[in-house]
Amino acid sequence: MKKNLLIIGAGGVAHVAAHKAAMNNAVLGNICIASRTLAKCDGIIDSVRRKGHIQDPTKTLYSRPLDALDIPATVRLIRETESAIVINLGAAFINMSVLEACLETGAVYIATAI
Repeated sequence: MKKNLLIIGAGGVAHVAAHKAAMNNAVLGNICIASRTLAKCDGIIDSVRRKGHIQDPTKTLYSRPLDALDIPATVRLIRETESAIVINLGAAFINMSVLEACLETGAVYIATAI
């Protein structure tokens, strides 16, 4: 079974989710944080590393730029990251685009804005 987690969004909720996911990455696998603003993603990653919240250091925690309204780009990112789970923590207006990409790839969709 493929693992890996894709977090879309880089705001306050994504910050908390990334910390909690990293604390459980032995189960969740590699974690990618994606947003339009790559610097925000990298700031979250720096915070997770600085606080030592990575459970399994053999798993990767990385960022990618993403316009989540672009369904084909979101599909590509889900496939490239081999993500089984997508947590959409972006603004509510991207929900349907991310959901469509998850339906196309078979990834589990979790959102907080619906």
